[in-house]
Amino acid sequence: AENFSFYLLNGDVKKLSDFEGKVVILDMWATWCSPCKYQMLELKKAYGHYSKEDLVILSINIDKNEGSKDVMDFLNYFKKIGQPLNWTFGLERDNLEKYMKGNGIPSICIFDQHGKISFKHTGLCFFEEIPASWSSVQPRPPLLKEKIDKLL
Repeated sequence: AENFSFYLLNGDVKKLSDFEGKVVILDMWATWCSPCKYQMLELKKAYGHYSKEDLVILSINIDKNEGSKDVMDFLNYFKKIGQPLNWTFGLERDNLEKYMKGNGIPSICIFDQHGKISFKHTGLCFFEEIPASWSSVQPRPPLLKEKIDKLL
């Protein structure tokens, strides 16, 4: 099984293995990344759809120049616009690059209940449906719901 550690916003350290028995979405992002902001809304759909006993989301900021205050400001912005993001947010401690498919963000990695990698994607992942405005020229992005349902 895979394992890595990260910092919670209060400075405590958590590990992937702390969530054994649950499907874990590792979301790697930064506050300045516009697609990452849109990704948060898709993750919010996933978080609201599944039981907290089945699914955990870890949104880990991977920009070394950003800290807890930057992430808190980001979360406060979403709360202000009526879209509170209530899952686990943190800061990179161990290098998470090996969990990225490619070099960009947002990057998503889904782990099964035993900490084994089930899926990796760089770029937007939609939850259940692709918006009509999404260009058909681009390859069809993966749907998180399909990936999570396979594991549950």
